Amino acid sequence: MMKKIILSLLFGSYALSAIPSEFMKVSGELVLTDDMRRCHQIRKGYSRKDKSQWEPFCGKFKNFYYEAGYEYTMHVEKYDPQADTIYVIKTIGRDNSDSYRKQQELKKRRAEAAAAAAAEKDE
Repeated sequence: MMKKIILSLLFGSYALSAIPSEFMKVSGELVLTDDMRRCHQIRKGYSRKDKSQWEPFCGKFKNFYYEAGYEYTMHVEKYDPQADTIYVIKTIGRDNSDSYRKQQELKKRRAEAAAAAAAEKDE
């Protein structure tokens, strides 16, 4: 039984490594293209140091749920710019640092407004 599990894990990982793949980022914002379509912004690469240009992608993603406001890092099958579908193998991370900062600022403003209202009420 243990031998079967080890073999299945070994062959399963081999099968995944045989798929030509790469890392990709998807921006948290949609862009409006020249032909008035709202499209995702994508770029190849995994590193934050990689400053390659974002490019619009108006197709669909398979095995991926997009939520606006979050930048995603994912492992995808080899990306073909002519294709209308990107097959996501695995979503690696989701970064919402801008959204988080906006939420924190909103909480701070609400707290300040509540404190000001309480001070006015006491007067």
